[in-house]
Amino acid sequence: MSQKELATGDLLFHAVHGPCRVDNIVNESYSGREVRCYSLVPKMANRMKVRFVVSVVDIQASGFHAPVSLKEAREILEYLKAGVLAAVPDKEQAWALARAILSSQHDKPELRDARKRQMLERSAKGLVGELAFVFKVTLKDAADSVQKSLGNVSEISPMVLSALAQTGKD
Repeated sequence: MSQKELATGDLLFHAVHGPCRVDNIVNESYSGREVRCYSLVPKMANRMKVRFVVSVVDIQASGFHAPVSLKEAREILEYLKAGVLAAVPDKEQAWALARAILSSQHDKPELRDARKRQMLERSAKGLVGELAFVFKVTLKDAADSVQKSLGNVSEISPMVLSALAQTGKD
């Protein structure tokens, strides 16, 4: 995401926390200097009343980014359909998640590698969540779209199928 100024009410997306709204913009004191911070509230309210306060300079490193556009979401599905591990735009986290899924599809890592499986599950959850938000569909429908883009079920890695199935249940 570029360092453009965000305004109150703007939406950002996080792979774990989902869509979040900029609720307030505040100046906080860190190490004796004033730093501009965004107060972010998840769009899907839960009982914990979570709020994130992220400084302007840390917003991208924190995982928050502007949601992809409808056009870009369709391009991501086409990228998965092509199945070629080409370079992806560096600007969007959703593209990195799609590349991680496709990489897992090509690598076919051993089922016992817990770190690779965990990375795949997080990537699937993040990408499916963002696509569901952008397309305004359920998580299951978004997971089905990703699976359909990857090809026939018999051609998809069992780890990828498992990660998508788990994501569609949430």
